Amino acid sequence: MKKQLKIATMKDYDRIQQFLQKAEISTIGVAENIHHFVVIENDEKEVMATVGFEKEGTAGILRSLVVSPALMKSDILMLFESVVQLAKEHGVYELYLVTNKASSVQFFEMMNFQQINHQDLPLGLKQRSYLQQLPDLNQVYVMAYEAM
Repeated sequence: MKKQLKIATMKDYDRIQQFLQKAEISTIGVAENIHHFVVIENDEKEVMATVGFEKEGTAGILRSLVVSPALMKSDILMLFESVVQLAKEHGVYELYLVTNKASSVQFFEMMNFQQINHQDLPLGLKQRSYLQQLPDLNQVYVMAYEAM
């Protein structure tokens, strides 16, 4: 199976939305930020993975990381490196993420993210649509990465 990594466009939105909904991930704000999303698709144009970011000044918050179990670790690394590069191209030099999965923390630490207190998130990011849906920032892991 051949895979292609690309920056998403509005033409990809419906497929990304369906992929995220299937994984029970919110799609609020995805359309407005579609040009900040990277996708991996197979040769039948099925979405295999996606991740994006919302931007606030020079800071951004990663969102909607969903990966098909069929992908290899190298594909996930490539996806992740691509979204970091895309963020840099859009003037984002501080990337943050929020996860409720303790098992994800080690992976993100391998990607040079460091755990921080949720109170250290920039105020503009705390007000983003994606974070407004979280019930309690005290019950999640918040991590930061400097993309210099």
